[in-house]
Amino acid sequence: MNGSHDDAGSAEPALLVFGPDGRLADWTPAATVLPLLTGRLTAGMPADELEAILLPSAGPHMVPDRKVLRLAGGGAVWRFDASPSSVSLNAGTPAVRRMPDPADRLFAAASHDLRQPLAALSLLIGTLDGRLNAGVAEHRVAESRFGEGRDLLHSMAQAVESMRSMVDGHFDLVRLESGLMEPDIRTHAVNGVLMRLALEVAPRFADRGLRFSVMPCSAMVRTDSALLERLLHGLVANALRGTLRGRVLLGCRLRGDRLRVEVWDSGRGLSSQRLAALRTELAKPVGEGGGALGLDLTLVRGLARKLGLELEVCAEEGRGTVFAILVPISVEQGAEGADASAQPESTAVASPASKGGTTDISRTRILVIEDDPMVLAALEALLGQWGCSVVGADSYDMAVERLGPAPEHFHLIISDLRLKGAANGIVAIRQIAKLFDRPVPGMILTGDTDPKRLREARLSGYPLLHKPVAPLALRAAVVRLLGHDPL
Repeated sequence: MNGSHDDAGSAEPALLVFGPDGRLADWTPAATVLPLLTGRLTAGMPADELEAILLPSAGPHMVPDRKVLRLAGGGAVWRFDASPSSVSLNAGTPAVRRMPDPADRLFAAASHDLRQPLAALSLLIGTLDGRLNAGVAEHRVAESRFGEGRDLLHSMAQAVESMRSMVDGHFDLVRLESGLMEPDIRTHAVNGVLMRLALEVAPRFADRGLRFSVMPCSAMVRTDSALLERLLHGLVANALRGTLRGRVLLGCRLRGDRLRVEVWDSGRGLSSQRLAALRTELAKPVGEGGGALGLDLTLVRGLARKLGLELEVCAEEGRGTVFAILVPISVEQGAEGADASAQPESTAVASPASKGGTTDISRTRILVIEDDPMVLAALEALLGQWGCSVVGADSYDMAVERLGPAPEHFHLIISDLRLKGAANGIVAIRQIAKLFDRPVPGMILTGDTDPKRLREARLSGYPLLHKPVAPLALRAAVVRLLGHDPL
């Protein structure tokens, strides 16, 4: 234990020394603060007992790298590096294999799994709504009973949406504050972010009798498009919560070398004192003041800091509130795009999610690939309610088997991102589309929150909807892809 250190000028290494009998004889102070070993080291401990403690299955802890050095007179020295990873527990094997952060995997898996039953419930509510409408049309359900049922359905739908929003927000906030969410800064067309957001949130406004308007913008911005979309989703959700009548407007203005993306609402607004208090909370460091801000604005504040974006808020009591986020314009932005984005007040467009509700999509053949049986059954029921002919499968291999050697043409393929087998949803859509004599549009429907997977899905070129998806948003996306109502 008194020998020289290999790393000149470095801190004392974490060492465990074992005698010829395989029991712990000595250790350095640095070893006493290692994950899993704190407070556990005692002279005479068997090496096997320490190996059991260091097994990854002992808990989702960060396990430091270990090297095993044999001593000439018998016994061994375990040397631990500072960086954490998995440990090879075979004596004499200095292997160090890096593994992903277990907390990251835990949050991603839990978030995905929680979204599955919510997705099925949301789709089944849409199916039941359609059956109630059909019952009234065929005089099988009395008008009074229909009204009661519709009110109940709306309450159920709002409860599901509230649950979805909380699940999204809580997991995103934990990932953000744990340092598990890293931005991927690239050049993006901001209009794609605006339209995806409109498609997702418009049904919530329709249920509340509010108008949601999105003004198209041709500007190119440099940021992480997925995190920007989540940030704007938080601002829109906050506006919806505080708006009892009127509308919410999402639009953009040029401000020098930045694009000011604004969310206006016609809600209650804020007094000067409450506005000052809100600005104070928004200026606090991430991790402070979350209770005062609420989940949506806490997440908005954290994402703005993560992306290095300035967040502004203005309000007037009784007249509404405006939140704005300032995003850098890409250096690749052309003059034509800048001029277009500089006039956001010219026209407001209704969200595409409000369209397609009456468009006839019956007799449409749709292939659905979804590995969760509950969600697959709900999708089949909802699409069947709309008159579509649906073939369902839980993997790419099963889909190919269901299609047979001479498959009939399908009008659309909807696939989950994660699937059983080697092929994910992107690969499944591409390969199956090659079986037909003409192009087949595809759509990704996922509950995944892993940023890398979501970026891959967006770069695939296929539209991406998140579970749980509102039935109206799903229908609008189907209509748009079929070409009946181009966006």
